[in-house]
Amino acid sequence: MKVLAVVSEQGPEGGRLRTAAIALALRGHEVFWSGAAPVGAVPATLRTVSGPRDLATVPVEVVISDAATPIAAALAGWMGGAACLVMSLTSERVLRWGWLEQSAWHSLHPLGLVEPAEAARFQEGTVALDLEQLALWSDDPPASEPDTAHPDTEVLERACERALARHRSRAGRPAAFLDRDGTLVKEVGYLSDPEDLEILPGVPGALRALRAAGYALVVVSNQSGVGRGFFGEDRVHAAMARLRTGLRTAGVELDGIYFCPHRPDADCTCRKPGTGLIERAADDQLLALRESAMIGDKVIDARTGLNAGMAAYLVRTGYGRDEEQRLATEGLTGVRVVDDLASAVADLLDTRG
Repeated sequence: MKVLAVVSEQGPEGGRLRTAAIALALRGHEVFWSGAAPVGAVPATLRTVSGPRDLATVPVEVVISDAATPIAAALAGWMGGAACLVMSLTSERVLRWGWLEQSAWHSLHPLGLVEPAEAARFQEGTVALDLEQLALWSDDPPASEPDTAHPDTEVLERACERALARHRSRAGRPAAFLDRDGTLVKEVGYLSDPEDLEILPGVPGALRALRAAGYALVVVSNQSGVGRGFFGEDRVHAAMARLRTGLRTAGVELDGIYFCPHRPDADCTCRKPGTGLIERAADDQLLALRESAMIGDKVIDARTGLNAGMAAYLVRTGYGRDEEQRLATEGLTGVRVVDDLASAVADLLDTRG
């Protein structure tokens, strides 16, 4: 996802949106920054631009802004070809908007982020904005510095993805839900060092074929190393950022990444073969699960797909060859077993026509 942080009025050090936007870059998203420059070291995926005119040669998908009005952000979006606008809003500011500000707000597909303490003010109807175009910042205090694991970063990432999905279509689209380790990248066991992440041969081409066929690309991964105390969520985000940037170099942009940090005995709904991550992604991205597929190298991946009512593929990469034997012993039927991701994609596209 390519986003643009524009026209910050919080100063170079402040604001939920500024800090979360830098953290988005740390998660591997491309961020083109216009306005007061960030303080301190910035990731390679964050690049500054001098103003809206420079965006004509830098296509972006989402404009994000914490300015008092959407006018400058909308201008930046028009110059960069963006379809969506995500803004940090306060009721006091919105109540001062006139027809020009309202027109700028509606000129892109908008979504506003509101402080939880202000939710009632927006809900009571005194602020003339569609509630479906609003979401809440987290209940946590703002991060003092960019933090990929802070809830605000997740809020901003999902807000951008939701705005994009709703701009593209009101109808659900199919998705390929993709396990990470052993399916997209080499299995190394509790991968926490981004340097250890190695994309498997044939993966970029297979993902490009899925994208060309209209499938959303969504990674869903169990990361129990977090719950076991082996590493923190920031290490998962660092590895996922390397996956994003590595695939982007090969011409592939992921639509979303979701992971469960819990131990197997945590009794959560998000750990595969539970369908919590699938359902969350389907809501965020407007996905049609019956037309989608789950592809992974473990029986739990196959079970996840079947539990969600999707096609299920087991690849023989990673743990797949050993896991294949468990399908029969556990009486799991309806799973298509293939050599690798490219084979799964070829079969899926051939089956779906």
